[in-house]
Amino acid sequence: MGRIDIAFPVAIMSKYLIQPREGHLNEIFHLFGYLKSHDRSRIVLDASRPKIDESRFVKQDWTDFYMDARESIPPNAPEPRGNSVVMSCFVDANHAGDKVTHQGSNFMDNRIRSKLLRLDLNLLQPASQLN
Repeated sequence: MGRIDIAFPVAIMSKYLIQPREGHLNEIFHLFGYLKSHDRSRIVLDASRPKIDESRFVKQDWTDFYMDARESIPPNAPEPRGNSVVMSCFVDANHAGDKVTHQGSNFMDNRIRSKLLRLDLNLLQPASQLN
């Protein structure tokens, strides 16, 4: 799976591979310093179900926007059996975080039963370049 603790900083720094500057080198040194000081660290992922208080979410009625929306279940779908599965998605967004280009980024972590499925990093277009 790799080092998920450094996945975000490495992905952000990789966008500067074409024209790196001295400041980028300093940030890479910080990253190596982190790795040196955390060489024996472990990342512990909790396999238990997340406890989410669903009463904190405001119930919305979207039928005006999605009148024809229906869940498409194939007619030959097997009957569900066994325990249900919890799917969770954690998102962290940084809008206009780049001090030079004001480019933002977001990071998404998708899991099923607390097992990591996919990590995504999206670099957002700066607001000045939007049409």
